[in-house]
Amino acid sequence: MSRLKERVDKNCLNCGAEVKGRYCQVCGQENVELKESFWHLLMHFVEDLTHFDGKIWLTLKYLLTRPAFLTKQYMRGKRGTYIHPIRMYIFISAVFFLVIFSGKQEPLNEVVNSTPQNEKAAIGNKNEDAVNLHFGNDSINYKTITAYDAAQHLLPDAKKDNWLTSNIEHRFILVNQKYKGDNNALFSSVVEQFKHYFSRMLYVSLPLFAFFLWLLYCRNKQYYFVGHIIFSIHLYCAFFIYLFFFKVINEGVQLVTAINTDSLGLLLFAGLPFYLYKSMRNQFQQTRSKTVLKFFILICLTLFLMLALMTIFFKQ
Repeated sequence: MSRLKERVDKNCLNCGAEVKGRYCQVCGQENVELKESFWHLLMHFVEDLTHFDGKIWLTLKYLLTRPAFLTKQYMRGKRGTYIHPIRMYIFISAVFFLVIFSGKQEPLNEVVNSTPQNEKAAIGNKNEDAVNLHFGNDSINYKTITAYDAAQHLLPDAKKDNWLTSNIEHRFILVNQKYKGDNNALFSSVVEQFKHYFSRMLYVSLPLFAFFLWLLYCRNKQYYFVGHIIFSIHLYCAFFIYLFFFKVINEGVQLVTAINTDSLGLLLFAGLPFYLYKSMRNQFQQTRSKTVLKFFILICLTLFLMLALMTIFFKQ
């Protein structure tokens, strides 16, 4: 039993039946106040984690076909009909990461050794150009962090790199020193670290994504922070499922045919932003112009967040 305050009204918010006691005799939903703290949200997840049932199919149907519908239902109190958002997020994200990173990667050394010498030289030159890219205000390729910091110190404040750019440059220099120009080893390390840290980046980014939503819609007092977390959870779950389907379809097509699936990937990644826009429009009920503006602000904030998390999580 949760510790949330019992509602004064005795109508079940999930099915509408009259409630006698704390739980509805028809659907079993607890008749408690709608506003819950983040702690209660987690406790609800712990209590119900092992009780998956047929509700999953109804939940997935509305999650994929009606953006923000589940969030609105949850905020209105209709919660017994669908899977609790946190339970769904843990289950779907676990399946997603299990499948998405289950493919066997071809060793890089075999790829390099099978490449003709002239092509290897061309690839080497191209990689060399990429390695010489500088993130700061000039085109100098600094060999040490000390040299970079000394050059930054001499610049006027207006021309100095910001915190994020400086951290990226530091990582860039350290990686160059560690791999000594071996771009294949560098690429292999980046791929492995991405696979290792991607799930953590998404878990960390979710409450921050919800915070961005709160900033964008803080003038409307009916949307409190936990509500934005619920909205973000449903959004992340939908993205995971769509990416999961793309992975399965892509592997199946490549297994039986030689058809290039790049167009399918482009269609998918065009569909994900549209799903986000429709979710924001349905959830917050603002005009198209306001929704589009906040959509682009949210995208920019999220890209900046993911770049910052990559800088923090990825080791040289």
